Amino acid sequence: MPRRRAHDINPFQRPAQDEALDNWQPAQHAEGEAIDLRNAKLGPKGFKERGKRKLEQMEESHAADLEEAANRMQEDGDLPPQEEQPSSKRRKAGQLGFIPVSGRTWKAPARRAGEVMKPQVGSSWEKKMQQRASRQQFLDFKREAVEAAKEKRKAAAKQKKEALERKKANQAKSEVVQKISNSSTVKKMMKNKKQKGLLRTADTN
Repeated sequence: MPRRRAHDINPFQRPAQDEALDNWQPAQHAEGEAIDLRNAKLGPKGFKERGKRKLEQMEESHAADLEEAANRMQEDGDLPPQEEQPSSKRRKAGQLGFIPVSGRTWKAPARRAGEVMKPQVGSSWEKKMQQRASRQQFLDFKREAVEAAKEKRKAAAKQKKEALERKKANQAKSEVVQKISNSSTVKKMMKNKKQKGLLRTADTN
């Protein structure tokens, strides 16, 4: 197939592939025949008959109740008619009232948040004095407990210090020592770390 040159191509002519894409349509869904199930008997056999019988019984009982109520009304017809009491929920036409400035008649009057958080009801003088006395008693008991704990710690520290002093004194009494009077021996021992640690000055009198 001979190659087409650049001057042989028409820029205004659309290729056949673009035309095929323009004419493409997706596959359409084919709807089947519609089935009417409004009057279909899909329940078990005899379920409609049972429901119908139950409805008939309910209608009969309702009719009997209405007839009995009518008979009672006829028997009570000799009584004087009672005045109808006005309903408290309904608003009377002649009742005087007011409309809020905002026009929102359905809103109930609100309360301040401070009334809920800080009620105005105060305690009596006797109750205040009782609370003050109980608080003072608690503070006194707390102070006594703190002082007792301090005294106990001080006594334990003093006892521990005395025991440590007695232990040191007893160790010094029972310790075996050797008196070194030669200065050259002391100089030799000072050169050795272990022997230097053994040297100690003490009153030999």
